Amino acid sequence: MIMSTHNDKGDNKRRNIKLAKILAVFFMSLLFLNFLIISILFAWSDWVATLIFSMLFIVPAYFSNAGMVIVGGGKPLDRGKNWRDGRRILGDHKTVSGLIKGPLFIGIPLSCALFLLFIVLWPAIQEIPITGTTLGVYKLYSKFSYYQYYFIGGPLNQYPIGILMLGFRIVFCSYGAAFGDIAGSFLKRRFDIKSGAPFWVVDQLDFVVGAIIFASIPALFFPGFYFIPDINIIIFLLILTPSVSFIANTIAYLIKLKDVPW
Repeated sequence: MIMSTHNDKGDNKRRNIKLAKILAVFFMSLLFLNFLIISILFAWSDWVATLIFSMLFIVPAYFSNAGMVIVGGGKPLDRGKNWRDGRRILGDHKTVSGLIKGPLFIGIPLSCALFLLFIVLWPAIQEIPITGTTLGVYKLYSKFSYYQYYFIGGPLNQYPIGILMLGFRIVFCSYGAAFGDIAGSFLKRRFDIKSGAPFWVVDQLDFVVGAIIFASIPALFFPGFYFIPDINIIIFLLILTPSVSFIANTIAYLIKLKDVPW
């Protein structure tokens, strides 16, 4: 019986390792396909702009997602209670401290520091999109306002409104990532997947989906000043984030830095 259990665990681990490698190749292929489609339909420079806008939008979520691990610990959010299916609501790893302090102490401060740097450097940075939009290099993102919004929150002559929009984006994106991660954990428990075991794709996308949803809320109250990520950026984020995760973890596993590729 004991030997059978060990064999089952070994087989399951091998299946997961194989699946991780397949997913790494799959999402890397999707990323390349995305590049080809945007380059053919618009221009390769629009793909670069998509990459930059996506990263500028999602970076508070990345910081917060990492921050929840760093400052987590303490009392679990679900207080050790079970759902009606008899399994834990969230589990011990989702804590009050992680939910509150991850964005508050890590995600928001680091994002504010990063965008403050962009604001200081904007007079030099803006020359690139100004030249590109003037020469018609961009077809999909040909308006200079896109670059102003994603880098510094909006036109300088609209400040302090631009700073306010940037602040909303950072805060909502940071806490959206935290709540998205909790929603993913809730789903994981419902599928009876143990803590630490891979919940493929959901593990990589839950915080991103949460960030996109939460960070779109201010647009309801500030139309014209606050931009909702367009479908191109959303699709790109849904491809980029798993790609980075799967590829990085698989490489780390292959060079013996990790025991498993997840």
